[in-house]
Amino acid sequence: MLLSYLEVAKVHTKLGKLLEEEFRIKLEYAKEFAEKKGVSLEKITSFKADWDILLEYNRYISACMDLEKAKQISKDVIFEKIYAGGVQSEWIYVPEASEEKILFHLFGGGYIMGDLPTTRWEPYLYSRLTKIRVLNVGYRLAPEHSYPAALKDSLNAYKWLIDSGTNPKNVIICGESAGGGLTMATMLKLRELNLPLPAAAVMLSPWVDLRSKGKSIKKFYMYEPELAIGVKVMSRLYAGKESLKNPFISPVYADLHDLPPLLIQAGGIEVVLDDSILLAERTKEAGVDVTLEVYEGMTHVFQTFADELEESIQAWNIIGKFINTHV
Repeated sequence: MLLSYLEVAKVHTKLGKLLEEEFRIKLEYAKEFAEKKGVSLEKITSFKADWDILLEYNRYISACMDLEKAKQISKDVIFEKIYAGGVQSEWIYVPEASEEKILFHLFGGGYIMGDLPTTRWEPYLYSRLTKIRVLNVGYRLAPEHSYPAALKDSLNAYKWLIDSGTNPKNVIICGESAGGGLTMATMLKLRELNLPLPAAAVMLSPWVDLRSKGKSIKKFYMYEPELAIGVKVMSRLYAGKESLKNPFISPVYADLHDLPPLLIQAGGIEVVLDDSILLAERTKEAGVDVTLEVYEGMTHVFQTFADELEESIQAWNIIGKFINTHV
């Protein structure tokens, strides 16, 4: 397994230590998986195992790490399973949450990982911060369900929310990584269909150029090698036979006019940093009110560290102000 946290520690000591702690937990789960499957750990972590095993491994590790985070969720937080326009979804909110305002959340995971039980951490952080209910959308995953399955599910869930009587002016759409890309794609499709757009959007390290053309992929490879390798595989699994330049797959190639205000946050040493920069540039050129924040020394979706990292605390404070301004 790649010890990239050692490289991160040279740039940001505290973040490096947090990533080292995650690595040690991840290593135990990796050993457990390899033993269960009868495959050598070295073969899995060097990407030499069969593809089916590698996909299962990545899903297993992702789920285990997400469930570790979820152990920190307050016991009084409410979880309500619901079918939103036929899409398995979940309400997640603190007891004092507003009934009128809604955060429409699309989780990350490269379009191939994640489900409702394992993606509760970020929605919880949003609700804790804003005292707003979060609808976490359980969209279908690739490669079993490649594009446009995730987009259709997001769109159906959003239409259900609005058809149920929610004022779109009281809705903020948000997502991290692939969820940020799906956030953009959802707004583009809503605009195309002449459906009401949400009041604003928040995207954390959005993955919006699946062609991986940004120079940050190579420039910051040492800090996030697994992600740098992974995006090239996950993009093709998600897109299937579609072109990676399809604007609903890689929104940076879309016509980006007439979108609501956007808040984009990214880490200064993450491999998909150029996605955020290009998206901000292109939306600004299209006349959209966009705010881009790049946090130096931070990696992909560093906001998940919540109260453990000063930069994460700062980022969430700004997210809170942005949401309160627009709903």
